[in-house]
Amino acid sequence: MEKQLIAAKYDLLHVLGLASEEDIYNAQYNGLSLADIAEANKVDVQKVIDLQLAELIEQLNERLSSGSITPEQYYAQQAELPEIIIRSVYAL
Repeated sequence: MEKQLIAAKYDLLHVLGLASEEDIYNAQYNGLSLADIAEANKVDVQKVIDLQLAELIEQLNERLSSGSITPEQYYAQQAELPEIIIRSVYAL
């Protein structure tokens, strides 16, 4: 799982066009959302949303496959993801 988290962080850095996690931390510390960071780097915000959605769906798939959640929980959580991610990316 840790390898997956490292890959996810790298992917986010790559999509945002940043060099390090510190760049994201500093930008967010200074009040910028991921959407602000994307826009400042001329990146389509939808790419950030799509990346995070894909990563979280992959995690849900793993949880379903391992039996740690039921199919009902899987579908309920999957349905909530787009709104949660959009709120997170725009810091709403």
